[in-house]
Amino acid sequence: MGRLSISNPVVALDGVEFTGAHGGVEQKFIVYRDALEDLEYQLFETDDALMQAFTRHRLHIAEVAAHAIAEGKGGGKIVLLQTLLL
Repeated sequence: MGRLSISNPVVALDGVEFTGAHGGVEQKFIVYRDALEDLEYQLFETDDALMQAFTRHRLHIAEVAAHAIAEGKGGGKIVLLQTLLL
């Protein structure tokens, strides 16, 4: 499994949306707020706090997103990362 690069992260209603590029393919993702809160064992009351958590775990999120692509998820639909466990 190769490296996935993350671009254009934006806080949305349910979490953080971003574009991932892997193996020459771009894919839209959303990592749910709950998944980030579970990872840090805390609730995020502001969009800024949510984005900071996303930034802290960016490499792990990229790994989970690459794993989702390797499993065949995507194909033009947004991939929902409901958990950040591998």
